Amino acid sequence: MEVNGFYKKLKNLKSVCIDSSVLIYHLETIKPYNILTKALIEKIAGGGIFCNISALTITELLAKPYRLKDYDQVSVFEGFISSLPNTKIQPFDYNIAKFAASLRGDYNLRTPDSIILSTALITCSDAFITNDISLKKLNIKDIKILILDEYL
Repeated sequence: MEVNGFYKKLKNLKSVCIDSSVLIYHLETIKPYNILTKALIEKIAGGGIFCNISALTITELLAKPYRLKDYDQVSVFEGFISSLPNTKIQPFDYNIAKFAASLRGDYNLRTPDSIILSTALITCSDAFITNDISLKKLNIKDIKILILDEYL
């Protein structure tokens, strides 16, 4: 495991945007990713990093509990998101939609990926944290793309 490498990466970041999978791993305690997500969430909650979350991430996060009609889990997830300090839920607006269209055009991304990555870029996040290896292949100079699997 390269957990120390992940900690070192986090030290140099002022702001991040996190992909839906990162929150899912954390809230559902999915091993071994929860070790990394715990470190990330602690850094955010402690004020060491500001976190941007796309409104689309909320849709992806809550879809499974709604499908299962697990309204207690919906409440737990919503409570976690709304109480996480140093975090802003970024709305899906015209500028993000337009930027997402350009990313789809340039990189042939799926719509959800282009929207969430656009959120990271529009908010000037230092890094986008995901586990989608296909995003690592993008050559976007304005943001670091950190893949959780690379630290396990």
